[in-house]
Amino acid sequence: MSSNSRRTFLKASFLSTVVVVMGAYDIFDKIKPSPSLNLVQKDLFPFAQELNVNMPQYMSIILAHSRISETDKEFILNGVKWLNEEAVAMYEKLYTKLTSNERQSVLKNIVQESWGESWISTLLTYTMEAIFSDKIYGVNPQEKAHKWLAFDMGLPRPTKALL
Repeated sequence: MSSNSRRTFLKASFLSTVVVVMGAYDIFDKIKPSPSLNLVQKDLFPFAQELNVNMPQYMSIILAHSRISETDKEFILNGVKWLNEEAVAMYEKLYTKLTSNERQSVLKNIVQESWGESWISTLLTYTMEAIFSDKIYGVNPQEKAHKWLAFDMGLPRPTKALL
């Protein structure tokens, strides 16, 4: 039996046991997405915090915005569930309870899956949007990222938040 097959078997066995013990309800539905999303974004782009970019606020704007499709919002939220499922399969702990090295291993593992690569790409896209956003949105109040990158905001600048 190859190590990949063994891993798949163990992962399936563990998750099956959890489902049986928990009475077949999805424990991952009970996880609040914000802590995992915030930590993933810090893990993917730690410099955003130094630039004083408020990623949690930006993601809450995205998840509440009417112009973001329900399918896209669902994908982001499902990604949090899948991420935590992978963390539990690998380390028997939720993503937010892992060490930095363990979290990096989980991210390296999920990027091998098509959903994981797309999900991380989506989160990085929103991270870059927040970094380049106008201060009117409140997520980049000091525009430190603009200064760091010598980025000149286009004109005219927004007079009200459109998101």
